[in-house]
Amino acid sequence: MSYSRSLTRQRRELAVGQGPTVTPDTTYAGVSALPFVAPALKLASTLQNGWVRQIDGIQNKAVISNLSSGDTIQAANCDWADGNDLILGERVLTLTDLAVMEALCRGTILPTWAGMTGARESMTAGSPEFVNFTMATVAGYTAQGVEVALWQGSAVYATGFLSNDGTFDNAGYRASILANGGTEAAPTTGEQIVTAGGFGADILTALGAFNETYTKALSYCPAVLNRPDVAFYCSPKTAGSYMHALSVAGGSGYNTSVTNQGFDNIQFLGIPIHVCPGIPNDALVLTYEENLVVGSNLNTDYTSANYIDAWQFDGSDQVKIAMRFGLGCQVGIPTDVVVGAYDAVIGD
Repeated sequence: MSYSRSLTRQRRELAVGQGPTVTPDTTYAGVSALPFVAPALKLASTLQNGWVRQIDGIQNKAVISNLSSGDTIQAANCDWADGNDLILGERVLTLTDLAVMEALCRGTILPTWAGMTGARESMTAGSPEFVNFTMATVAGYTAQGVEVALWQGSAVYATGFLSNDGTFDNAGYRASILANGGTEAAPTTGEQIVTAGGFGADILTALGAFNETYTKALSYCPAVLNRPDVAFYCSPKTAGSYMHALSVAGGSGYNTSVTNQGFDNIQFLGIPIHVCPGIPNDALVLTYEENLVVGSNLNTDYTSANYIDAWQFDGSDQVKIAMRFGLGCQVGIPTDVVVGAYDAVIGD
């Protein structure tokens, strides 16, 4: 009997109630949901690489404290004179309740699972291995959506670091900045209008976008550049343009190898460049990792994951995956962020 026909036979046996007994509704809640919900969040590139500060165990809101100061040194004296130069600020990170609801056809995913895992013919679509595979598959795709939501937001997720509607344009970007406490006349981040073509592969323009954003930080928030965790954040396209420019710089390129080379741990003037798929193209963010905060309700009873054998009840050939969790992001000190983009995006 061919392998595909064997799989078809297994599905038919399960459809008429033969084969091993399976649990109709497998529910994981709280800590038990962690192995399924955590990958849906933590596999997002920005989180997986630890490029932001992450706080788990939040039930609804968390206060992000920050400390700023003026000159704390004063003339010596025998009395006590409080300089009152240290200022404690607060930012509130609020979670957005999110859900994942996906229906998967066993006839489609079973051969994929068997091919990837080398499953024996005796294993069926109701086995723990298959349950874990389908849950992990959904979690992987969810992580991709989380990555985009953190940076660009959406109508469902609300405000991301760079937008509130899923699109990096003037309206969405301004709304995200205003939500972080600024005004349109005085936004809370340093904005740098990058000149036309500033993100192209040409050496003068690709390097120019980084240079213009860096120069803005020198005049706007120079102390940020001395932080040990300072970094540029950009999309794969922007990083690719930068590496292409390096490879042809000066005619012979970096390391005189032109395009016959790879670039590991790319940086600009010693500042690491973090490549985040969720960031819009033609945009740069310059800040430090501790300043970008992402919170979730992992490790609480408010997370859950469900595996439902729908085929047993409605005549379909589907299994359904549901996950529920909370996620939010916040900027600790908005004035310690410089955003570079074209005038059409962040200009007036």
